[in-house]
Amino acid sequence: MAYVHRRVKAGRTVEHRKMQSFRVHTKGVQREPNHGTTSDRQAKINERVAEEHLRWDLNANFGYRDLHAVLHYYVKDSTFEEVLADKAAFLRNLRKICKARGIKYKAVVVIETKRMTNPHLHVVISRMDPEIITEAWEDVPRGGGGISFKPMDRRGNHFKLAAYLVKESRSTMQKYRELGRRGKRYSKTQNMDKPVITYTPVASSSWRKDPKARKGALLYKFDDGATCRSGWHEVSGYPYQEYFEVFNE
Repeated sequence: MAYVHRRVKAGRTVEHRKMQSFRVHTKGVQREPNHGTTSDRQAKINERVAEEHLRWDLNANFGYRDLHAVLHYYVKDSTFEEVLADKAAFLRNLRKICKARGIKYKAVVVIETKRMTNPHLHVVISRMDPEIITEAWEDVPRGGGGISFKPMDRRGNHFKLAAYLVKESRSTMQKYRELGRRGKRYSKTQNMDKPVITYTPVASSSWRKDPKARKGALLYKFDDGATCRSGWHEVSGYPYQEYFEVFNE
């Protein structure tokens, strides 16, 4: 058995990824030729793994009518150091307000700094009165700040949101490197539910070209309309296949 089937249960979504085991390589299985430098390949792996982890956190902890809030700046000359300080101040305010009102919540925060003339914070947070978030933020930035809100939808798989947020965090990671600091692509509260991850050895013959969803679930459709996608691992060069089941509420 040279392949493994990884299942990740996060909320209503179960992710399936069939891939080559790093401990065993099947005789006759062809690898894809290497492309790019080792550092380029590692950067792609780091980003993919960050996107996976963020997606699992979002799927396991947030759903219909929870909030995606974007915290904006009125002034256009904020420095990255100011943005980091403002994020910390906002989270302190939020904890203080929610504690006083007996509100328990979960939250994920991503800093976007692609254009420092328009930095902003993405906050995915448990359903609550938007006035609470406004109160915690509006007077924090120099010159004040505004907020836009979007309720989370019913789809159960926040695949596209996780991909977008990780992409937007690229510039923030570069800002950390320029400061000589280690930073994270996103931060989260400590009370988050964790995904359940299992690995099962499988034979290559178990890979179906068109996997089927189990009873009570639908397969997630990617932007091209496909419900299953495959490719090559960035380092090993061996093939993988993945698809997502989303179960009914």
